[in-house]
Amino acid sequence: DMPASVASPSWESRSEAFDVQARLSTPLAETYKLHAKGAIADAEASGGRVGALLLETVFHGAGGMFMIDPLYQHVLALECRAKGIPVVVDEIFSGIWRLGRIAAHTIPQVKPDVACFAKLLTGGTVPLAVTLATESVYASFLGDTKAEALLHGHSYTAHAIGCQAGVASLDCYTDPALNPNFRGMDQALAEQWDPAQMAHISRLPRVKRVAYLGTVAVVELNAEGSGYEAQGALAIVRKLRPKGVAARPLGNVVYFMATPTTSPATCKVLLD
Repeated sequence: DMPASVASPSWESRSEAFDVQARLSTPLAETYKLHAKGAIADAEASGGRVGALLLETVFHGAGGMFMIDPLYQHVLALECRAKGIPVVVDEIFSGIWRLGRIAAHTIPQVKPDVACFAKLLTGGTVPLAVTLATESVYASFLGDTKAEALLHGHSYTAHAIGCQAGVASLDCYTDPALNPNFRGMDQALAEQWDPAQMAHISRLPRVKRVAYLGTVAVVELNAEGSGYEAQGALAIVRKLRPKGVAARPLGNVVYFMATPTTSPATCKVLLD
């Protein structure tokens, strides 16, 4: 039987859960390591080759707004790197301060070979995406023929209006005069969602779970069905609209996404 620390891990605080280095020597880390090794071995046993590890860091947005243990992603990335498997992080949703950090992969301390950003890159005003790569990945596409080149990229890359919007957005997020939540490039944004309010919501009879990090607050309801086809969140979202609150239903999940500049006071009003 698995010990409770592995089967049902729990932590006193978010900072304890996010302290990846301190947790690397725990039984749970070893369990994650064995799982990662097994997954890679299973993929290779079929005669195929693992082309890359693709991670949506910390928060799985479209997957139902589930938080992923940063330690698991850290260990998984380490095992892939040890096997020469490139690490790609998808930060289309989670990056650019969405989860309170300029890049979400800094939370599980994953060092990517390729990183993809969009959405908050321009504050949602116009389409723009960027893919960053290490020098070695970039160099692998340098050559004298089209066969060596990367011929396809984002549809909305490098257009002038998008780039200018991106520059303005990035400047806004890191300007203390415009963003009261900014505390430094290497620090998390100020807490936007009131922990006491979220704890209160979590104890309501109709609530199954809550999660909040950075600009995102999630409430999953105890309701019938599961996945995208569930309808449990619709009634609440519809009641919020006349109050000027734009929340999105995701099956039985109701979630809010503030901006990196939204004040904690405004977030408090939304939760009230």
